[in-house]
Amino acid sequence: MRRDLANARMGQLVGADGRTYALRTTGLEPAEVEALIEAGWPVVTYFAGGRLVWHDEGDAWPAWADARSAPETVTNGHWESPDGSLAVVLVWHE
Repeated sequence: MRRDLANARMGQLVGADGRTYALRTTGLEPAEVEALIEAGWPVVTYFAGGRLVWHDEGDAWPAWADARSAPETVTNGHWESPDGSLAVVLVWHE
């Protein structure tokens, strides 16, 4: 399911699942991102201008495919909530 997120601030975001996620590491290898998606963790896309979009279930793979094929630079990070839930954040740069 794809949803816009409004509750974000530097280094933290509140996911569509109600959890607060914080940055843990950046620069994951593609295989690491794919393993997290395969395990069922959501993807959050952060677009230039500050728009955040939550992708879970069947929408996570297309979001990753878009990032992999984008002409723009897209960086990634592993984010984690206090309960250990994970999210992959893809940051699109102009």
